Amino acid sequence: MVRTGRQFFIFIVTLFLLSPLQAQRILPYPQGELTAEQIVEQVYAVTHGHLVRNSASKKNKKDIAMVVSRAPEDRRRPGRRPVVNTFETYGNSNPVNSDIDAMQMAIIRSGKAKGTGVLYISYADKSKSGMMTLWLPSLRKARRMNEPAHEDTWVGTNLTYGELVLRRPEHEHHELMPDAVFNDCLLAMQLNDWEVNRYTKKLPGPQCGHQGKEVYVVKSTTKFKEWWYDYHISEIDKTTFALYRTVYYKNDEKIKTVEVDWQSLEQEDPRVVYPRYIYALTHTNGMDSMIYVPRSTVVLNQSLPDSFWSERTLRKYGKR
Repeated sequence: MVRTGRQFFIFIVTLFLLSPLQAQRILPYPQGELTAEQIVEQVYAVTHGHLVRNSASKKNKKDIAMVVSRAPEDRRRPGRRPVVNTFETYGNSNPVNSDIDAMQMAIIRSGKAKGTGVLYISYADKSKSGMMTLWLPSLRKARRMNEPAHEDTWVGTNLTYGELVLRRPEHEHHELMPDAVFNDCLLAMQLNDWEVNRYTKKLPGPQCGHQGKEVYVVKSTTKFKEWWYDYHISEIDKTTFALYRTVYYKNDEKIKTVEVDWQSLEQEDPRVVYPRYIYALTHTNGMDSMIYVPRSTVVLNQSLPDSFWSERTLRKYGKR
């Protein structure tokens, strides 16, 4: 149970939305020609929620956010359905205490870990490790633990902690390649009839709505030695800086593709978007994972006191 909670935290913070910058540190909308490093900085701000004060994903009638993970192709068979977890999240991007960068809270709403709550506090001083509190309803106890390693995979999926939240621009070398036009449909999880249940039947199909959009293309090479990938190539919307597709390579062989259907949150800044779904496919074995967040569950700029992000709230929500 403890391990499940740790892993679930990483998914939560990538969605809504770890380490948002305080208002005075928000990156301005860029002008003119950009370097690869400047583009990647914008992508980091967008994907980590630096452009909103706070955000949440809450169950709305029958709509709720979920993550679906599926075994490699050679291990799939009738009777073995994908693993599904549903969740709610609450993020505070503008705490009163200036020493705190952000406070994030998540509650698992289904599965064996139902009621498990996670509170994560990150600090303005990046040399200071964040603090994570995990509420375990089965034990009626709260525990604290450290951040995971970059290469660890999350909750049985094919996504790593580094991909979802821990990797920063300075961890890679970035090279700007020729601009392009995004002419593909984003992939989505294609289920067999026997894999469908009341949750997975709501998963969206491939997204073709981004076709025709101009994108930056950036090659990023890892600085870590003997890493699981050598480099990845990313396609990035030139207006919103939304990262649509990342393809990872090892020894020049394609090993994994991650695609994200970023959608507008109807704010003045076009960069304020959210990931309607994230789909990851491992090419070596066919394993795939999908995260789906219905738009009806997403809310911004709620009026909640900082005290809401507390162990007391974890306990309260863990009783559901």
